[in-house]
Amino acid sequence: MNRLRLHVIACPVFQRELEMLAAGAKTEITFRHLEMGLHEGPTEKLRSALQGAIDGVATGQCDAIAIGYGLCNRGIVGLEARALPVVIPRAHDCIGMLLGSSQCYLAQLEAQPGTYFQSAGWLENSPAGGEVRQQNFTFGPDSNVTRGQLVEKYGEENADYLLEQFNNFTRHYERLAYIATPVPKSARWDKTAKEIAHQRGWKFERLPGDLGWLRRLLNADWNDGEFLKLKPGERVGLRHNAQLIGAEPA
Repeated sequence: MNRLRLHVIACPVFQRELEMLAAGAKTEITFRHLEMGLHEGPTEKLRSALQGAIDGVATGQCDAIAIGYGLCNRGIVGLEARALPVVIPRAHDCIGMLLGSSQCYLAQLEAQPGTYFQSAGWLENSPAGGEVRQQNFTFGPDSNVTRGQLVEKYGEENADYLLEQFNNFTRHYERLAYIATPVPKSARWDKTAKEIAHQRGWKFERLPGDLGWLRRLLNADWNDGEFLKLKPGERVGLRHNAQLIGAEPA
């Protein structure tokens, strides 16, 4: 019996985990990982990149398309399935998918709201060694922002305002939670996460990752509670309940 051919369009934050799981998957898989920087731009830019990647898959190339993104600032809302079925996790973002469930993610936030989550994929795809990206600035514990760069780009007054907003953004964090998954060089990223927590004066905690949700995505084990399955001619609509997203006519 032929295995289902699955084309996966995913965020690079999952790349190592997905490549590891693909070796034992029940489906025949091809990957396309989009740019990490799409998270930093407008929602429309991420949506456009995802739709372009979906539309670029030829009908004879696979049997279905799987999206390795969560709701992610609503970047998946409005995505359309054209000639092929499209499957999308009902996840808030990558954190729940790496922890194994939305319930686990929400429980962590309820227990300690001031938590900044990190993983090997996030750290690996962040600017290394404090390098500054040419066009985009990253705010968060691994910020690449300096006042001089902001002054050069936005002027003195705007630079001070942006730095104030950055400080407000990070002030409420008290814990850095590193989601540990068995990916190559995991010890290196564990150490990096500890260093970031130390620099910020935050508590460091290592959380065990659970790759079950990602494994089910690759194995085509698509239960309705965890996945939205779009038929050709349907698009993603937002839902204000635990389902997060639903199918609508395109």
